[in-house]
Amino acid sequence: MSRKAIGRVLDRYEIDQRIVEIVAVKPNSTIDAISTETGLSYTAVRNSLQRLISLKVIVETYDTEGPSRRGRPATLFRIDKGLQIFIPPRQFQHLALTLIEQLIKEDGTEHVANLLDRAAQLQVLRITSEWEEANALPKTLENVVERICDYINEQGCYATHSPFEKGFYIQVNNCVYNSIATTYPGTICRFHESFVTHMIQHHDKAINVSHEQSIAEGAHYCLYVIRPP
Repeated sequence: MSRKAIGRVLDRYEIDQRIVEIVAVKPNSTIDAISTETGLSYTAVRNSLQRLISLKVIVETYDTEGPSRRGRPATLFRIDKGLQIFIPPRQFQHLALTLIEQLIKEDGTEHVANLLDRAAQLQVLRITSEWEEANALPKTLENVVERICDYINEQGCYATHSPFEKGFYIQVNNCVYNSIATTYPGTICRFHESFVTHMIQHHDKAINVSHEQSIAEGAHYCLYVIRPP
């Protein structure tokens, strides 16, 4: 597979996904082998592997069982949880749909949305408490936005951020919950909406957060707008 697909350059998420697929099928591959298999440059593969290792999607190991050779042993790469991140298992999706459907039947859509809202608040509390204990609270709004994107990326949603005037956009390019979100509008999206909002407002309660567009509603990506007062 070449760096270009259908006349366009692959984005980082597509590169990461392709490499995960290759390593899943051929575990303990080297960078050279992945580069040959994908048609990507050595640098592009190395950069992608560094991202995937930081997300704990791929594990780096060394070839210590092969014949002795001069220099360092070859660096090998295998999947840790990559397929679960990029291709959510159908059984988990089916279970989530079944549970959400039952909860909606018993208590209504707003009740499910409120449960997800509270779950997001608890997650924010856990994360920020860990930061406080480690004396590692983000010092700037940009730092907070970066950490939000890191958290969303750990779920396989591939978020990026960009500045505008005093604020920031957060763009989420892949929704691993899309089938649930489109089947039951106004439910699953509440988790990320609440997570982003409470994470930002933990830093500064005066900052406004709005969810401007959603993949579940037909947009190409979800867009959050972070506006300081």
